[in-house]
Amino acid sequence: MQPSKPTRTDPRAAVQRDGSRLARREKGHRSFWRSLNVLGMVGWPIVLGAVGGAFLGRYLDTQFASGIRFTLMLQTAGVLLGSLVAWKSVTQEHD
Repeated sequence: MQPSKPTRTDPRAAVQRDGSRLARREKGHRSFWRSLNVLGMVGWPIVLGAVGGAFLGRYLDTQFASGIRFTLMLQTAGVLLGSLVAWKSVTQEHD
């Protein structure tokens, strides 16, 4: 069996294809900022929930002398609640 020859494409078609790809890319030149926005929408609720839960838990641990039980429970609850908020903000339809 003979090896098949590579098919040559029309250079004009290749240039047109590359030009259309470039034009599509130019429309989304804000993709970096959009990605950064999504990262913030996802990251901040999780971080704030975790830190808020840890602070509140630590306060309750010092009030009731319970070691680190409230800190761990409320930090976990904060992460879960923050993750839920982040998931809802990403999945909701933006007009």
